[in-house]
Amino acid sequence: MNTQNIFTIQLEQEDTSEKPPPNEWEILRENTCSTISQLKKIKLSVYKEKLNLYSEKCKIKDDVILALQTCLETYKNTNENNNELISFLKTKLAERHSKMVALKKAHDSQNAGYESTICEKNEMINTQDGIIKVKEKQIEELTNKIKQQYELAIKSDELISSLRATIEDSEAKVKERDQKITQLETELATKAERIRTTQNLLKFDAALMLCKQNDRLVSGTIKELQEILSGENRSEIKVVSLPRIGPIKVAVENVATGPCWMIIQRRGYKMVDFNQGWFSFVEGFGNLDEDYWIGLDKIHAMTKSHMHELYIHLVFANNETRYAYYDNFAISGKSDDYKLRSLGNYVGNAGDGLRTHEHHIFRTIRYDTKTTVEYNRWWQHEYPNCNLNGTFSEKTEFGVWWCRCNGTYKFVESVQMLIRRKQV
Repeated sequence: MNTQNIFTIQLEQEDTSEKPPPNEWEILRENTCSTISQLKKIKLSVYKEKLNLYSEKCKIKDDVILALQTCLETYKNTNENNNELISFLKTKLAERHSKMVALKKAHDSQNAGYESTICEKNEMINTQDGIIKVKEKQIEELTNKIKQQYELAIKSDELISSLRATIEDSEAKVKERDQKITQLETELATKAERIRTTQNLLKFDAALMLCKQNDRLVSGTIKELQEILSGENRSEIKVVSLPRIGPIKVAVENVATGPCWMIIQRRGYKMVDFNQGWFSFVEGFGNLDEDYWIGLDKIHAMTKSHMHELYIHLVFANNETRYAYYDNFAISGKSDDYKLRSLGNYVGNAGDGLRTHEHHIFRTIRYDTKTTVEYNRWWQHEYPNCNLNGTFSEKTEFGVWWCRCNGTYKFVESVQMLIRRKQV
């Protein structure tokens, strides 16, 4: 193995080796310096060996030249005719000599290359020494910083210990305060419960008073309405203004207790055909002095923003008079097919016939098919319990009736539906 391979192997080992830890820089530096000196000694020994080899080769060549000269002299002495052979040998010797010169030049160039590589490696070693010095300075700075941080950590530990002591004291104080707060909260809770019970009792008493007053008012107005509607007095025609619709004429019944009642449906004269289409029931039809339907759109405008009461006056056969009262009547608008949105509480002696139809839409379409499927002009339900917009001549589901018992319909001779704004 020549010196070039040794040096390259040594450099590869130096490059591929991992960086030592910071406390081993001095050892690495000493090792690198010793390895460099050893490499230089090895190179010198190699060069000496090569020079010895070259000198031996030159001696051998000189011996060969002497032998050849002796041979030439012998050939000259023996045979002068061998001049051609001698010239041939001389040319061979000249070629050999030129080859030796070329070999010498090649070896000299190799030696120059070795020397240049050695110079480059020395420069690299010098740069590594500079890097090592920089790293040593950085290590010193880091050690100083670590010392400072260690001192800060000691100070912070002292602060933390003092803070822990203060926190423990504050926690003890907080616990005492929490105990006091819990005691106060329990006392407040008991007082709040007492206050709530008293408030509930007061509210209950007020509600009872209001219910009694409302019951008196409702019973008074119902009695007054029954007397008015059972008589033969004509209703009064008034003009009222509705939101989005404007002024309209309505038939009203004036009572002494509260505002007047507006008639939204009246049937009994049997002069108006209620077998009408959808638009007629939306807009309204009939005569205000006789039978008429005020219109779904107007009923929605009345009951949209305020609570309304509904009173239904029913007259059955043999002039039997009954009524049904609901305290929160309201219907939806066109987009919801004028659904019966609310009825409220029921009072009366006719039966809660309209309750089944609550939350159902208004339908007017009739289908005359083989199965005779029909829809009443009413709030539709699969199993209806009343129909006040039917036909008087029909004695079936499509007649005018209110409530049924054991599958039999109780047909109505005349009916009036009245609403008014509820007094709150």
